[in-house]
This record gives sequence, structure tokens and C-alpha cells, in this order.
Amino acid sequence: MSLTSRFLLTLLVTCVLPLLAFGWFTLGGVRRLIETQVVETFLPRLAADHTQKIEGRLQQIYQSCSVVREIARRALDSTEDLDAFAEQVQLVPDLLANSLDLLLLADPDGKVLFWCEGHRLDPAIHGQRAASMPALVRGQDWFIRAQQGGTFYLPWGRSPLLTMSPELSSQDPAQHYLGLVLDVPARNGKNGVLLSLIRWSEVQQLLDETRRVLVQESHFPSAEAFLIDAGGMVQAHTDRSLYGELLRPEALRLALLARTSGNAEFVASDGRGSLCGFCRFGQESNRTWTLGLNIPEDELFLATNTFLRLLFIAIAVTLLVLAAWSLLASRAIVRPVNDLVAATDRVAAGDLEVRVPASGGAELGRLAASFNHMAEDLAQGRARLAIAEREKAWAEMARQIAHEIKNPLTPMRMAAQLLMRARREGDVRADAIADRLARTVEEQTQVLDGIASDFRQFAGAPNRTVERVVLDEFLADVRSASAALFEAGQLKLEFSPSATVACVAVDRRELQRVFLNLLQNASQAASGKVQVRIATTVVGARAEIRVTDDGPGISAAAQERLFEPYFTTKTSGTGLGLAICRRILEQCGGAIRLESTAASGTVFCIELPVLSLA
Repeated sequence: MSLTSRFLLTLLVTCVLPLLAFGWFTLGGVRRLIETQVVETFLPRLAADHTQKIEGRLQQIYQSCSVVREIARRALDSTEDLDAFAEQVQLVPDLLANSLDLLLLADPDGKVLFWCEGHRLDPAIHGQRAASMPALVRGQDWFIRAQQGGTFYLPWGRSPLLTMSPELSSQDPAQHYLGLVLDVPARNGKNGVLLSLIRWSEVQQLLDETRRVLVQESHFPSAEAFLIDAGGMVQAHTDRSLYGELLRPEALRLALLARTSGNAEFVASDGRGSLCGFCRFGQESNRTWTLGLNIPEDELFLATNTFLRLLFIAIAVTLLVLAAWSLLASRAIVRPVNDLVAATDRVAAGDLEVRVPASGGAELGRLAASFNHMAEDLAQGRARLAIAEREKAWAEMARQIAHEIKNPLTPMRMAAQLLMRARREGDVRADAIADRLARTVEEQTQVLDGIASDFRQFAGAPNRTVERVVLDEFLADVRSASAALFEAGQLKLEFSPSATVACVAVDRRELQRVFLNLLQNASQAASGKVQVRIATTVVGARAEIRVTDDGPGISAAAQERLFEPYFTTKTSGTGLGLAICRRILEQCGGAIRLESTAASGTVFCIELPVLSLA
């Protein structure tokens, strides 16, 4: 990791992680507090409070109907009491105005003695309702059950007594009723029946009031309130389209039916997670309901979600600030380090005059000072080393030259001493010895000239004439240049050209010396006759020339030092031949390498850049 990355990571660990941990634990604590106060306490308590309101309202209606029942007992005894019954019913507070949509009284024989509508019904269709009102109810189940004595409730739903088209469904609460049936004892021992249809919109209004509390006072705009019966069917809902349907989802319905109160979690039809608080009330048949209150989780935890968003924004801002600070701070640290790295690269490239400014604080300043001191020491050391290497090189060259010159001087000195002795003693062979001395001097001076040429070629930079030559044609000329080797019968040369018209840029004389050197080495290394094969190929943009001989090969120890100056395996020679060959080829962009060697022969590979194929 870079210094900037490490610095930023350190700041993140020391700043962002504690902030994130604090926010996470705080958020978890607030959510648990909301669940405890709202879901586990507030919603069930609110549901219980509003069930008491509904229960109280139904109980109030029941008490009003019980008063009407006592009035009806007298009405069954005489027609005059029946007229008074009609007047007295209108005086019962809030009964027909808000509570009931129908009040019906039947005698013990099932004859309808009296019926009246609630004040909220549409008077325009009163005639239709009157026409459909039955004169006898003797066959109705509720009438038969009431004559046996007691009070009970009819199942919730639409009543055929007030519904013009009972086969049609409706989601209007005003079209639904809760029937209350009371027996009315008569003097003859038989019971009359009083039927009250409780206006269901009364219950729906109480349910809407419950939702209003959640929406306006508790600020849960998507809250829902509903009422289901003992079978899980919706009998009141803030969404009127769900009237008469089983409560969905099934998991919520089963949870509400399994307990009398509490809370439950579920996923709504729109995919939103929601929480429900509920309470069951009513123990009479057909009047056992469960009031439920739904709140979506995203609204319930709106404050925590807002806190979470603010936390993420704070973390993002913190990250940006830390990143900017890390960048600025690290640059102040990294800039001197980069200067030091650049200076180190320059030193590695050989520039020992480079210096770095002592900036970046005390520590980096000391580092820069140490680097500058090191660069000065290296410069001085390099100067001393250069002097030592030059002296060593001159000493080595002097030693080598002295050694090489000593070899040809020895036979010349011995021949001169022999001639001087012959003349001093008056030897008749003096003239023959003089001729022999002349030949020796001529031969050894040629050796000295070769030694001087090798040293001059290795140490100097001769004037060369670079020209464009066709490789295969040039190698064909090598045969004539090495004629002396062929005349001695020691060398058989085979040429396999495959470079066609590939051209290279070389100095003819120098490149010819490369091949002649390889041919001479092959001839001198062999104890007898040697065969050499020169083959050319073109690979991409380079020409390859392989020189293969069938000589004795090169030892493993000699292979490592083969191209070193002054190294030779022969008893005579300067050891500069292959070193000069490598320098010649490198100066024209080429290379030479020992490709393989064995007891059966050696292969040298020469590479040269191709100018063109035309």
C-alpha cells in the first residue's frame, strides 16, 4: 500500500469506524425503543381503547333497544298501546336518528305490527321499501329463535328488508347492518319479536376516527384500521374495497385469530414490511371481532431511517474531508520522498551530481542530508574507482603486451645469438644462420604486427565505412578471403544461404574479420581436418547466421569466459578475437552468442538487423 493509502486508512479507522459504530448502536437502540413503545405498547393499547368505544356504542344501542322492548310489551296488549308505541319510539334519544336504520315489531303470530325507518335512509325510495316490507315474518329463522326466548345478534351483512338488490355486492358501510333481535313477552305466554338493524356506518366512523388518530396525531399517513370477525373476514376497513373479504395476508389473519391481543409483523401486498397491533372484543355470537391497526415499517421507523441517511451523509462528508486531508498531508510527506526516489534513479543511472533539498520536516530533512552525503561519497568513490580501474587496465594491458611481445622476441634473440657465435668462431654455416635469422625476424615481426593490430582494434575506435550489403552475397565472398585456410587443407567450408536478398548495414572489412576469426578458431581447435557450415535465415526483422563446425567443442569452464578480453585456450594469441567480434557486431546493432557445443561440434549464432528484403 502507498503512504497515502495507509494514511487514509489510519484516519478511517480512527475517525469513521467509531462514528459508524456509534451511529449503528444508537440506531439499534432507538429502533428497539420504538418497537417497545409503539408496536408493543401504543398500538395494542390504542386498539383496546377504540374497541371499548365500539363496544360502548353497541352497548348504548342495546340499552336503547331494551327500552323500546319494554314499550313494545304494552303495545302487544292493545291497539291503542300500539299507537302510543309509535310515538314513544320517536322519543328514544338518538335511536332512529343515528343508531338504527330499521325497527320492526312482530306479534307472537309473526304478523308485523309496526316498522319504521331510520332518519338517514333516503326518503325518495321509501315507497319501494314499504312495498317490499313483508307482512308476516313467521318463517324467518330469527323470529323462530326469538320466540324461544333470549336476545341475540344476527350475522353482519346486508339485510333483504332494506336492500333493493341483495344479490349485488357493496362496499358502502351504510349498506351493511348488525341485526339485534329481542324477544318481547306477551300476556298470553307467547313472545313477540323486536328486530333492530344497527346502522353499520356507526362502527365504520369509529374505525375511521381510529385511523385519524394515527394519521393526524401520530403522523403515520399510510396507517390502516380494520375489523374482522371470528373467521377472519373483513367487516370494516379504511379501504372499503376489502369489505366482505378474508383478511390478507394469511399469516396476519392467522396471527390475529390465534391471540386476543398483541402485535404481529407481516409483509403487505405492496411488498412493504408492516406492523400490526390488535385487540379482540365481544363474546356474543356473531359479535366477536378483532380490531387491528397497521403501520408500515418505513413510516414507523421514519425518524431512524432519516437518522440513518444523515449518518451516511455525515460519513460520506467525513470520507471526503479525510480523503482531501490525506491527499494534502500525504503530498507534503510524499513529495520529498518522490524527490528522493527520482534522485536515487538518477544516481542509479550514473548521475552522482544530483542533490535533493532538505525539506519535509526534521526527519525527511535528515534523510535528504544523508542522501546528499551518500551521493558525494559515491562521486568521490567513483572517481577513485575510475582511476584505479584505468590504472589496473593499463597495467593488465602492459602485462599482456609484454607477454605477447616476449614470445616472438625469444626466437629472434636466440637466432641472433647463434649467428654471433658462428661468426666469432668462424663457422662456415654463418651465412646459412644469417638467412635463418632473417626469416625468423620476418616471421616474428609479422606476429608482432598482428599483436599490435589486435590491441589497436580492441582499444581504439577505427574509422569504419558502413554500407548496405546483401548478406548472402557478402558471405559468398568470405570463401575467397579464407583461401589460405583452404589451401592448407585443414578446412572444408559449406555455405547454405537462405536469406535471399536480405540487406544489412555493416563495415565489410570488420564483418569479414568476424567470420575469419570464427573460421580460424575452428581450424586451430581441431587436431585434424575440420568442416564448417555457414547457414543464413531471416526471422522477423533480424537475419540469423549460424556457424557450425564439427570440432572437439568448448569446455564448460571456457564457455563462461568465452567473450572476455585476454581469455584464450590457445598457447599463443592475445585472447581478444571473440571480444573484438562481439564489439563489432554490437556496434552495428547485432549480437553473437554460443548457441550449443558438444564433443561433436560447436554452433555460434550471429544476429544482424535487416534493412529490407529488396
